[in-house]
Amino acid sequence: MTLRISTNTIYESGAARISELQVGLNRTQQQIASGRKTLTPADDPIGSARALIISQADAVNDQYAVNRGNARNTLSLAEGVLGEVTTTLQNVKTLIVSAGSGVLTDVERGYIANELQGNLDQILALANSKDGTENFLFSGFNSTTAPYTKTQGGAAYNGDQGQRFLQVDTARQLPLTQPGPAIFENIRTSTGQFNVVANPSNNGQAVVAATINAATAANLTGNNYEVNFDATGSNFTVTNRTTGAVVVPSTVYTNPQALTFDGIDLTITNTPGPPGPNARFSIQPGNQSIFETLTDLINTLRTPANNAAAKLDLTAGLNQANNNLDKSLSNVLTARTNLGTSLKEIDALDTAGEGTGINFKQELSELQGIDYAKAITELNQQQTTLQAAQQSFAKTTSLSLFNYIN
Repeated sequence: MTLRISTNTIYESGAARISELQVGLNRTQQQIASGRKTLTPADDPIGSARALIISQADAVNDQYAVNRGNARNTLSLAEGVLGEVTTTLQNVKTLIVSAGSGVLTDVERGYIANELQGNLDQILALANSKDGTENFLFSGFNSTTAPYTKTQGGAAYNGDQGQRFLQVDTARQLPLTQPGPAIFENIRTSTGQFNVVANPSNNGQAVVAATINAATAANLTGNNYEVNFDATGSNFTVTNRTTGAVVVPSTVYTNPQALTFDGIDLTITNTPGPPGPNARFSIQPGNQSIFETLTDLINTLRTPANNAAAKLDLTAGLNQANNNLDKSLSNVLTARTNLGTSLKEIDALDTAGEGTGINFKQELSELQGIDYAKAITELNQQQTTLQAAQQSFAKTTSLSLFNYIN
């Protein structure tokens, strides 16, 4: 039996083999050019699916790194702002010591009050600081509104109580900053709801207490008040020291005395004796703000102290301001500590995130990466095979009966 192979079959089989070799060569060239051994999911379905999952996880890890960078910038800005607030408050403490000198005149204390006014304005500006995206640092969620505006008694807060967080790791949301009241307000200066202080010139035995009246708590102003007895000690008035308004007109004192005004329940009792002539009691909210403390201090220094009683008032005002300022400074330092702790945590998360990213990329390299030495060797082998096939095909197709006869 004789097997005959037609010319057409020779051409088709030769061309198919050369085409197959060319495809293999092209694929190897693409692998080398891209650095990947799997060019399409069809090359390795399981590996491609795994690589997709890892790539997505790596992208999320990279986004966390971006978030941490943004958080670090905001926290660093906030910490820097509070650092300046700390320096300003320390300067205020120095001025309080200077103002307590018995040799200063009213005019000289006025100069100190003017400097303190500049310190107050500076702290107010710092409280209204912005981050790198023009959002206010300390206004809560209401980040497009300046948190504080100046008022007669200090400053009013315009933001909300929200605290902004940013996702900086798979299971960690980091607070960026605190709302203004947590830093500049709500500073406990007394164990009670109000800080009631008897004037050092008092010579009676009455005691004054103040609490919040639950039914009228909405009327609370947050202002400072003073209870003043007349020269006989038989009548008293209550004045809003912040506004200067008399909120309780002259009233005959009876033991025990109880009354309510501006959301405050006030009681005066003999313990055991009655109040003395011209007795006075100051009433401040148990929660003070830095702005209120500085405003009260400025007003104290601008009040003439030209007699013994006024000098006692000055001393009492400076002592109370110094106590409130210590609490304010402690509150700011606590906030700075929290920011520093967050910055340190970001550094730790960055280190962990970098390690995770390296692991992801290494695993992707193992799944998709190409062995260049092996690939180049295979490429050279494919080129040699293709050239041999082409040469063989050319010689085979050139054969004919005429070549044989010749």
